[in-house]
Amino acid sequence: MECFRLMGVRDDVIYTMQSTNAEAAERVQGWKGKGKAEDMAISASQQYKQAGNSFCINVLVCLYEQLWYPKHEKREIIELQLFPEMKLPSEPVDKSKGEKVIITTFSGYDSQLMAADVLRERHPDFKWTCMGWSDIDKYACQMHDLVFPQYADKALGDITKIDWHKVKDTLQGREVDLFTYSSPCQDISQAGKQMGLKEGSDTRSALLWRVADAIEVLKPKYLLQENVAALVSKKFMPDFQKWLQKLEQLGYINRWARLNAKDYGVPQNRDRVFCLSMRKDVAFDYQFPKPFALATRLEDVLEDDVADRYFLKDDAVSKFLKANDTDTALFMQFDFPPTHEAAMFLKTWLTIWLQTFDGWSMTPTKLEEELGKVTSEINLCYATFSEQGVSALGAKFESMYNENMKRRQYDEKR
Repeated sequence: MECFRLMGVRDDVIYTMQSTNAEAAERVQGWKGKGKAEDMAISASQQYKQAGNSFCINVLVCLYEQLWYPKHEKREIIELQLFPEMKLPSEPVDKSKGEKVIITTFSGYDSQLMAADVLRERHPDFKWTCMGWSDIDKYACQMHDLVFPQYADKALGDITKIDWHKVKDTLQGREVDLFTYSSPCQDISQAGKQMGLKEGSDTRSALLWRVADAIEVLKPKYLLQENVAALVSKKFMPDFQKWLQKLEQLGYINRWARLNAKDYGVPQNRDRVFCLSMRKDVAFDYQFPKPFALATRLEDVLEDDVADRYFLKDDAVSKFLKANDTDTALFMQFDFPPTHEAAMFLKTWLTIWLQTFDGWSMTPTKLEEELGKVTSEINLCYATFSEQGVSALGAKFESMYNENMKRRQYDEKR
């Protein structure tokens, strides 16, 4: 409950996601779940995974609102560098009030459609339908069917195998108003192997380039991309720029920004890149939603009573304590800022000290006693280091510090 709330999912939808097998069978035709009828249709571990992989709904709603119900601000008409002959109007060109056609890829349980539902609640005249969604994760597809059983027959499957011409035929002449995509982040995330998203590299993140096939055929009015902040880091920015150039060649005008969920009503520090691409004939001076003060706190999303299954069992706690009692590791606290620079300073200082005073041969108790005597000296050295740099601490320290930094950079590169 708490994790889904932090992703902006409403409680009534969460209850649906946590349906039992019996409830799922009533809701989804042909449902085949594991376990007993009273068991949760989707396991808790899979629910955590799906929540972590999804969009934050609150941010999406703000993005949608600026797209279809922008706040009117007096602004000068913007002249684009890409199309100098064009001047973007300050308000949307597309004034059609009919039902919006949405197609989502890398859909997950489809926060994208949930956000459209929230927008419809805010604006009763907003109507939408989904004409296709794509995901290959078994549990994501099951959760999608639970939440949106009316679109179970719109599943397109593996994005690498979709025939977009057939998808276009199903539209029967209608245009796609919004096409969303959020290719896997594992190969660009700081928590992943950072194998990149270069075109033709066959990494999971490079599935992004498969989206171009859909765009060429469907030519949606608007495209919305989401991914981790590392997408626009120094390492991956060149590939992202190539992707933007590809969209420009396909006739789109791009606007991108980093938006954090905590600035749009959710007590979660979730920094993500969003890119809105507008087809030239419907492009306007789109402005990303402005941040607003956070009124919701973490305590507002926490449950008062939590089921026992979410707590460690007594035997697990006992094993943890027993392992901790026999651990020969030494735990020390130092009052340093949480930066890589401070960490490398401390590592270097401790390495020199251990070598100088033969600390490796000491017992944990003796080592803790000796290090406790020099805590103030360490803090003083760090203050000197912060003000004057490594050279002020001597040639040996400088040499070891530089060697540690090189080793860290090598490890990161590897």
